Amino acid sequence: MRSALYSAVARCHARRLGKTVATAPLPAAIVAILVVLAPFALVRVGRAVGGELSGVIGTGGVADALVLGPVLAAAVAGAALAVSLPGRSALGQQVAAGPSGGSAVIVAGLLVPVLMGALTVLPSLVAVCVAVGGELPGGRTAGVALAVATVAAVPAGAVLAEGVLAAARRRRRPAIAIAGGAVTWALIGLAKGAAPLGPLAPVGAALRGSASAWLALAAVCGALVALALAWVSLAAARPVKRSRTARSARRLVRGKRFAVPAAMAVLLTRRDDVRFATIGALGFGAAGIVIAGAAAAPAPTPFLLATTTALLGSILCSLAMCGVLLHGRWLWMGGPGDRHVIGRAACLIGLAGSALPVAVVGAGAMVSTGAPWGAVGVVAGIVIVGSATALVAGALVPWSSEGVGDQLTTFAVLAALAIATFVTVGVVAPRLVSFGIPDMVVVAVVCGTSMGAALHALGRRLGAAG
Repeated sequence: MRSALYSAVARCHARRLGKTVATAPLPAAIVAILVVLAPFALVRVGRAVGGELSGVIGTGGVADALVLGPVLAAAVAGAALAVSLPGRSALGQQVAAGPSGGSAVIVAGLLVPVLMGALTVLPSLVAVCVAVGGELPGGRTAGVALAVATVAAVPAGAVLAEGVLAAARRRRRPAIAIAGGAVTWALIGLAKGAAPLGPLAPVGAALRGSASAWLALAAVCGALVALALAWVSLAAARPVKRSRTARSARRLVRGKRFAVPAAMAVLLTRRDDVRFATIGALGFGAAGIVIAGAAAAPAPTPFLLATTTALLGSILCSLAMCGVLLHGRWLWMGGPGDRHVIGRAACLIGLAGSALPVAVVGAGAMVSTGAPWGAVGVVAGIVIVGSATALVAGALVPWSSEGVGDQLTTFAVLAALAIATFVTVGVVAPRLVSFGIPDMVVVAVVCGTSMGAALHALGRRLGAAG
């Protein structure tokens, strides 16, 4: 029974991906080529970073900070995945009423998206981590342990999100169990010298060369398996969401100028996954400030860590924007504005939703630890480009709740586009600067091109849906 379920759901996901590639074959081919080339470019980046850290890796908490950065980012991504995961009813009434257990349904829905994410993200992640580890005393094995620890942080963030969801829905038993697991995590990390890292703390010692890299790799592999099993069991036991009562009509704006953006903003903020992801972005961003401050990291490290971590959670606003548009396409296209006006409003709301939590966290980081204005400009550029990339990913594979793994598929497309964008900007931007073009002009060109691509993708998706 399970094999038949896995095969059927996998074929459904494969057909959807095939339709996506068929509708835009040239962009899909370009992204695939860039994803294939990205590991080779990231090897050079990893060697440069490892070379810079090789002289200071044994001092202070440099090694732990090197592990904490990608781990915290991956935990935010895992939390966003958990809050957006629909129930088993999303696979259809037949599957929901069938004899398959909840865990089997969750695993069936995640098979193809996880495989796609592994093919797009893992080669680049392993390439940069192994390159960094090769320049450090721990060697390449420690770099592999760093990559596995980053992957293990994804289900760790998902388990933490399940605890928040359980507490919000007044399910005391799972909330208390997850809280106890979080305390155990911190105690294990404290015993290893890095409380936030928990059982992933041996990776820092392995990078410094003060512990066995093979033992660290075995520890993080065990943590990965345990956390993944825990998340699947918790997600399978999540109760069916209760339907909401009808909302009363309320006038949001006066006049017609801001009616469309206001309607989009309300529809976006009414989604539970967007609200929980935004709350998680603020929480993880605040945690980044506290952790970096406790480690006495110099400015602007706390600011950069907190804001980029918050962005990974808040970017769900941009990622889900196209799904909101398609869900009410009859309303948008039946109004007086054309699809380009609708697309511009969607880009504005998606960018604002992604930037607001980052701005709040960034303001807190500047007050507590300080940061130069140059770092603020860098983060602003990252937010704009990241939001535009998420809008394009959401247009290619619209965010919906029709399948358990649909959201993870959209995340995998976002990861592929993010890698392609990183490689493209990393190659083109230095070339433009070498030609004598001012840095601010290059940043403006990159941000403008990114938002233009997002607007074009949204317009094409709205037109193609008709």
